[in-house]
Amino acid sequence: MSLILTAISGKIMVWDKCPQLKSVLNKNYSKRLHLVDIFHIKFDIFSLFYSHREVELIVLASVYETIQSNSKVYQLVKTAPLEILEKMTVKRYDTQEFKLAQGSQYPNTYILVAGEVKVYLAAETGKSVVLDIYQPGMFIGEQEAIVAQPYSASIVNISPVTLLQISNADFREWTMRDHRFANSLIYNLSEQIYHLTKRTERYSLYSTRQQIGFCLLTDLTDQTYITREQVTYRVDTSLRNVNRVLKQLAELEIIEINKGRIRLINRQKLQQLIRIED
Repeated sequence: MSLILTAISGKIMVWDKCPQLKSVLNKNYSKRLHLVDIFHIKFDIFSLFYSHREVELIVLASVYETIQSNSKVYQLVKTAPLEILEKMTVKRYDTQEFKLAQGSQYPNTYILVAGEVKVYLAAETGKSVVLDIYQPGMFIGEQEAIVAQPYSASIVNISPVTLLQISNADFREWTMRDHRFANSLIYNLSEQIYHLTKRTERYSLYSTRQQIGFCLLTDLTDQTYITREQVTYRVDTSLRNVNRVLKQLAELEIIEINKGRIRLINRQKLQQLIRIED
């Protein structure tokens, strides 16, 4: 008899006819039944009353498929205990539908699987400063979940996004039970602090033209492009100032602007221009 573990709406459930199976798996395999093992694994079950010892586990879940869709996310989640995976759900939002407000508290933590999210500070005057643009594989709300504090910055998605959602309590339990995951979390937090420090350096020490120049030098190759909106996310100035500097760079034949797409065509000249302003 082949017992099948099936997934409904991201929740892993054993067929009602086999409640003993889940009990045995939770008790005996919780330490070694991880995501990397879930898909198409076979176990010997000795304590069940079924005549067949071989149990085939097949998980057809949106959670599993979502995790598999991104290699960075898979590496983060692959050692998660089965009980933690069961508590995850998949969330999808169109552009600017996913919003978390600075100063507010929320019950869930997220892992970004697809799309981009803007992290920013906003003043009552309406002025805002972008702290970072999160890419797939980044956590959202993990610091607030650990210290149980309101959000220190605001969040909005600047493209359609796919997220894995887990409650703050389950997220904290995951960090305690999965040491490999805890190490990955420490690395991610350290990387965020490093990038924030470099961004603060640009905002504090460099002119608008230098900030835009460093952005273009860092983000562009001869074959890639960036948009005006993306540039504004990476510098501490208004769209009006961004347009003014981009126009100057185009006139100097450093960049080429075509239908809103900005290409860097003279890297050496841009480097020289930045040094002149020092």
